Amino acid sequence: MRARQPDEMIERSELLAKPRQSVEQYIRSIGRHYLNAVIVMTMLIAATYLTMLVALDRHSLQQKISFLTSNQYIRFQQLANQTRALMRASTDPNLTEYIIGPMRDDIHRAIGDIHAMGSELQELHQSLGGNLLERLNRRDELSVQLRLELNARLQDFLERAARIADASTEDRRERYSFWGPIDFAVAADSMLIRQFSDLIRYGHDRSGVSIDHAKLITTGLLGLIAAAVILASTFLFSPLLKKLRNEHRRTMAFEKQLTQLAHTDALTGLNNRSSFNLALGNLFGELERTGTGFSMLLVDLDRFKSINDGLGHPAGDAVLRHVARALQRTLRMSDVIARLGGDEFAVLLPGIGDAAALEAVAARAIEAIAAGISFEERTLEVSASIGGAVVPDHAADEASLMRIVDLALYTAKGSRSATVIFDEAALARRLEQNQLSLALVLAADRREFVVHYQPKVDLTTGAHLGFEALVRWQHPELGLLPPGRFMPLMEGTQLIRGMTRAVIATVGRDLKAWKAAGLAPGPVSINLPEVLLVGQEGYEMFAGAVRDNGLEWEDFAVEITEDVFLNRSADQILATVARFRQHGLSISLDDFGTGFASLVHLRDFPFDELKIDRSFVDGIGKDARSEQIIQAMVHLAQSLGKRCVAEGIETEEQRRFLMEAGCDVGQGYHFARPESAALAGQRLPGRAAAGRRAAKTSPASLRRIARR
Repeated sequence: MRARQPDEMIERSELLAKPRQSVEQYIRSIGRHYLNAVIVMTMLIAATYLTMLVALDRHSLQQKISFLTSNQYIRFQQLANQTRALMRASTDPNLTEYIIGPMRDDIHRAIGDIHAMGSELQELHQSLGGNLLERLNRRDELSVQLRLELNARLQDFLERAARIADASTEDRRERYSFWGPIDFAVAADSMLIRQFSDLIRYGHDRSGVSIDHAKLITTGLLGLIAAAVILASTFLFSPLLKKLRNEHRRTMAFEKQLTQLAHTDALTGLNNRSSFNLALGNLFGELERTGTGFSMLLVDLDRFKSINDGLGHPAGDAVLRHVARALQRTLRMSDVIARLGGDEFAVLLPGIGDAAALEAVAARAIEAIAAGISFEERTLEVSASIGGAVVPDHAADEASLMRIVDLALYTAKGSRSATVIFDEAALARRLEQNQLSLALVLAADRREFVVHYQPKVDLTTGAHLGFEALVRWQHPELGLLPPGRFMPLMEGTQLIRGMTRAVIATVGRDLKAWKAAGLAPGPVSINLPEVLLVGQEGYEMFAGAVRDNGLEWEDFAVEITEDVFLNRSADQILATVARFRQHGLSISLDDFGTGFASLVHLRDFPFDELKIDRSFVDGIGKDARSEQIIQAMVHLAQSLGKRCVAEGIETEEQRRFLMEAGCDVGQGYHFARPESAALAGQRLPGRAAAGRRAAKTSPASLRRIARR
């Protein structure tokens, strides 16, 4: 008995399958017959529709013919009356020509109208002859003959009327006195009137016949349609089976769609958050059963918002798809890759329980993601930061794992394009960053932002030319913090607006104090973020500082980065920059060579000076490529008629190389470190000394001062 159980189960399944197969075959058979019935009914409906169109067209033509014939008859009667009136008027020798003339014009106008109606009737009769229902009717020879005779008599009548109108007054008087009235009355009132009446009656009769034919044919076709519908409803299919089939299809399609949406990210084809959470729960379940550990990586793209906002969502989507493909190429088939949302990806790596191995995997992923992306004839540079943790070394449950991996990622994003595997130091740094973020909210209102000034000098003479304003944060507990400690915390927030407003206001007050003391500080450069270049806010900040402190616009300069060229609001930024330059405020392109600027941008953007980034200056004497790039930048600036400023100069060798390369201005620790306003003011020359020094300066400096 036990040996036969499998065979019995197979037979039972086959028996259960046979009814399902027969039902499916029956449904398919009904579907085929239903399709045939639909085709037949469609053809019958189309034939009915065409028949109605033909009948309506026939009836419309006949109605137009009857209408025109009636109008022609009315116009004929008017012509007859007008002609008689003209003949009567001609008998009166006292009537002048200005009365007779309009009467002749009316006769000619009536003759023209009757001729036009006759031509139109001829065209309508030709169209009527091509109608299908007209062909089905027996040809009415009597009507055709009557129409020909009428046209001949009407033409003769019109010729007579024209002769009367064209005749002289004496001739009409003689014609009317002897034979005119009798002859004209016979021609106008006898045979023509009867023929007009016969034609109108015949037209009405023919229209009725065509409508009767159309009714008969349409009735037959509609009867066939009704019969086909009844047969199809009665013998071909059952409404219940149709409903069951449609419901089954909808249910299957809906379940398939739900399954796909529940587990797949539509843009990248990776697992979504729901699928990731399910896989994470399964791995923790496996950990409890077997003790097998695993690891997790959290991937976040650097500067993704700049690409998405600057080039639009299609560029952002292309970057996300590139990252998905890079992760799939780098990781194993058994690893779970998911897009959690936005530009955040997560990876689960079963069997990897060593932090060093996890860091090596993350490094390969960063390298794969960093490959350039081709988009609309340009190459997008992408980088990613990765945080990771090992289970169970770092976490024992899902909530703890997500929290510590997020902490590791936050730490990695502080350096960009870096990998951080969770440790206690990372947790401490995250807590410190959270505290700083909270304190930043009130920093501007508490006036905790201070400004230090780094001088810009003439590389040839060492003369002071101006300052760059550099912000610092005077934290109430941690002391003076450099921008690297707090600027990353302000990205993507509105805090940078308040900080920039505080910096501009402080610089305005310091400039006022220096100038009141008889010093010559030169223009002070302030970095202006993109968000304040779009619209009027940044402009109003500078305008307020100029107005409140009694300064000139030339006392300020604005530094912007190459990222503005990628902003979708580049046109508004360009308008703001142009407005600055109208007031004489200098525009500096900061960190040149590290962004996405192209030669087209340099050609079209209204700036005054290029700033060579410190990363190139640091390579002087160490890297021949950096030196060649600097020389190319200086030559480019000179060719465009722009000033060239090098930042980060720390040695005499660097100063000498830049001076020989043709660079005009420099700044860096070699000249002075950034200092407070009080210390920076001690270095400033008086206005008289600045004037004497300017008189002795180099030709390049003279050109530069003249441009300012």
